[in-house]
Amino acid sequence: MEDILETKPLREKIADRIRADIIKGVYKDGERLIEPKLAENLGISRTPVREALRQLENEGFIEIIPRKGAVVKRMTLDDVDNLYMIKANLEGLAARQAIKYISDNDIKEMERLNERFLLLAKRDEDVVEEYLKYNVDFHNVFIQLSKNDKLIEILEGLSKNFQRIKGMLISKSERALKAYNEHLEIIKAFQSRDPNKAEMKVRWHIENSWQYIKERMLSDGN
Repeated sequence: MEDILETKPLREKIADRIRADIIKGVYKDGERLIEPKLAENLGISRTPVREALRQLENEGFIEIIPRKGAVVKRMTLDDVDNLYMIKANLEGLAARQAIKYISDNDIKEMERLNERFLLLAKRDEDVVEEYLKYNVDFHNVFIQLSKNDKLIEILEGLSKNFQRIKGMLISKSERALKAYNEHLEIIKAFQSRDPNKAEMKVRWHIENSWQYIKERMLSDGN
């Protein structure tokens, strides 16, 4: 794995590092990312840091303000609404298309991945990193099975922003049990081999997550 990572351009490695820190809350909304300080901390020149910041600006994680520099972009309720609307529609489409290709072994893999959420639900501690990873793994089973390269590409791009949203607001195990139960409904829909049910259950699950995130943002004063 390390050899594969080493083939990444330095700009992407730096962007990955800063993005992960934003997702984990190391850098807060509105916080300045000072280019010379980042370069010094990473032990590199400022040029690849500047390139990484431009990449993160394009991804929507930061904004570069004249005479102020790079700051972590605030995620508004409108941003969340728009992203979840896109996600619900596109993942619903992916689920519908995956019905043509999904096998019993694929469904068993979804069941295996979903069991991880049940384990998370029993833990009284910060589970955000594991939650995010397991959630991506579960959804990727049917997204990849859509066999729609353009759809997969778009959803992969959106995934980074969703990790940030959930990373900000899901820190305890409370959502894990709900996700587990909702995933069971998705699995049943795929077992039925009914494209309408699969699409409906995936959209329902994402809309539930959407509502949960909105309630958390409103309660936190966002």
